[in-house]
Amino acid sequence: MQRIYRTVALRLAPPLVLLYFVAFLDRVNVGFASLTMNRDLGINETTYGLAAGIFFLGYLLFAVPSNYALVRVGALRWIGVLMVCWGLVSAGMAFVHGAALYILLRFLLGAAEAGFFPGIVYYLTGWLPGSARGGMLALFYFAIPLSNVVGSPVSAALMQLNGAHGMRGWQWLFLLEALPAIALGCAVPWLLPANFRTAGWLQPQEQDALEQAIASERANTLASGARRPTWQILLPLSAAYFTLMVGLYELGFWTPRLLASHGVSLRALGWVNAVPYGLGGVGMLLWGRLSDQRGSRRGMLVLSFLAAAAGFALTAGAPSPLWVTGALSLAAFGVFSSMAVFWAAATQRLAGGAAAAIGIAIINSVGNVGGFLGPSATGALLNRTHSYSAGLSASAAALLLGAAIIWLALTPMRRLAT
Repeated sequence: MQRIYRTVALRLAPPLVLLYFVAFLDRVNVGFASLTMNRDLGINETTYGLAAGIFFLGYLLFAVPSNYALVRVGALRWIGVLMVCWGLVSAGMAFVHGAALYILLRFLLGAAEAGFFPGIVYYLTGWLPGSARGGMLALFYFAIPLSNVVGSPVSAALMQLNGAHGMRGWQWLFLLEALPAIALGCAVPWLLPANFRTAGWLQPQEQDALEQAIASERANTLASGARRPTWQILLPLSAAYFTLMVGLYELGFWTPRLLASHGVSLRALGWVNAVPYGLGGVGMLLWGRLSDQRGSRRGMLVLSFLAAAAGFALTAGAPSPLWVTGALSLAAFGVFSSMAVFWAAATQRLAGGAAAAIGIAIINSVGNVGGFLGPSATGALLNRTHSYSAGLSASAAALLLGAAIIWLALTPMRRLAT
């Protein structure tokens, strides 16, 4: 079975990484845009944090309806529609003239992206059993650090187009980085097969083996008592994911500004910003694979949450750009490694079908409120204290809480024989 799982992962990972790369880049490129946009639009740190975080209110309101539509319409068709919609909204941010319209478009961007990630996770539940999903999700999540390793230098270069054809650098950034989402949204049905039965690169006996493995694990899930996504399952998972999203978007929205505050120039910022994401991405791939091999989701999650908390705590007191980069690298490793293993553990606890799709959407949307509160709180604290230390310390505390929730709430599951 491991050979079949590797085949599926190697075939699906490249297009999925590309799609999520574009999604995450359009979500967090405000970190670079804000370096000059805030001054041009008269936005202070509190308003910037609010605008960055309000994306997740759109997520909260639209994730469950969007995933319900995905089940009815079909995963690939719906994901394509969502990509075109958020590409158009992201391009529209190049033409805002004030804080109010900018905040509105950030909300709409969240509404458009709300169904994308849970839709992809639901799509993968039809391809692999949960016991084999950690490595696949790690490959998928590799798009997040990749979007920063590649996107940071590109975003910094686009910011230097300031004045070209009468447009600001941040306008070029929003406009040009939105175009791939629109193009790929139109191409999704041709990039990915609908399910393993339509995948021409799998032999019929391999398709039968996948179907049996997925069915066996669902029977195991039902036998363990998780017949439907109940609040006893969803509440602790959502709470833990909330704390993880605080950490993820502390990195995504504030790292460029944090590094700039330590004297890193715009010319060097794109490359320096890429370092924590590159190191974190490599660690995430190794951690996800190790989690599949060991079958120890809870213990691996607690360790990665603790690593993220330590990274943010060290960043709060770091005295130089070198120390900041090293501490952020530890935080990035902890956050990214946690994400792949978290969703492998979560989807193992949800029975299949439409109920699983709704359960995934609930965890994702409620958890992503952390993406709203974290950046907003950091902006407010920065405006009041003129220091990043308080916001970074709060993120570290949130991840410590997340580690405790994981340890207390997630009981080990019987491992499926492969």
